[in-house]
Amino acid sequence: MNKQLTQKTRENSVGWMLKVLTTSLDSEMNCELKRLDLSISHFAVLMTLLENEGLTQTEIGKKVIMPGYATTRTIDALEQKKLVNRCKDEKSRRSFKIFLTHLGHELAPDLFNIVGKVNEDLLSVLNSTEKKNLSKILYKLVQAKLRKLDNQD
Repeated sequence: MNKQLTQKTRENSVGWMLKVLTTSLDSEMNCELKRLDLSISHFAVLMTLLENEGLTQTEIGKKVIMPGYATTRTIDALEQKKLVNRCKDEKSRRSFKIFLTHLGHELAPDLFNIVGKVNEDLLSVLNSTEKKNLSKILYKLVQAKLRKLDNQD
């Protein structure tokens, strides 16, 4: 197999490029979140709850594309940090609804600043038109994947 062809194929692969960006972004986010004693998993759950409180663990897991066991562990950790509370779901004896505590709500500005900073650093090499186009394209791809995931359930 031709080494140059292999390298060109890899370097032009959208999947490979997204993987490089994802790995880099996760690392930067974790570095920033570490100052708050949080991880990327904590961030995902907290941001989901800031958008829509009172979701069940299962609903949160689906929204952040996290397996059930990991969602439970993440919520356990956030509960220990006094950032979330579990409340019994009146419609189901088996499930709990998850709510942010006052302390959890107070973290919102820090979380918004972190994601803003990391995104700004990533996009700093693009002009405003490129940023808008990238955002539209990524949004379209994500929505298509989310619809596909919804149809698998």
